[in-house]
Amino acid sequence: MTNTQTKTVEFLESLVHGRFNTVQLNKKLSDFFKEEITIENNTRIRLENGDFDNEDDLTCDWKLIFNIENGTENSGFFDIYMLPMLKKGFDNEDMYITEIGYEFI
Repeated sequence: MTNTQTKTVEFLESLVHGRFNTVQLNKKLSDFFKEEITIENNTRIRLENGDFDNEDDLTCDWKLIFNIENGTENSGFFDIYMLPMLKKGFDNEDMYITEIGYEFI
């Protein structure tokens, strides 16, 4: 892993146990990567597509995804796992980050 990739992982790990809403998280990611990042709620898409046969199939953590494919050292596939919050926080946070995953390409 390169020094740039190590700093990226450290940044992503710093998100764990944080509370955000989609706008806040997109901005935080975009500011770090210095390009527009838009997370995709993979779990919500799978719910809407009927990928879960019943409620028991639904995972506890929801999966947010984004990719960077610009040829830099940060190019890769990124997963952010979160729990939806029952009540919005002070700044309209509605998710609690539990874990991150990454694969640099």
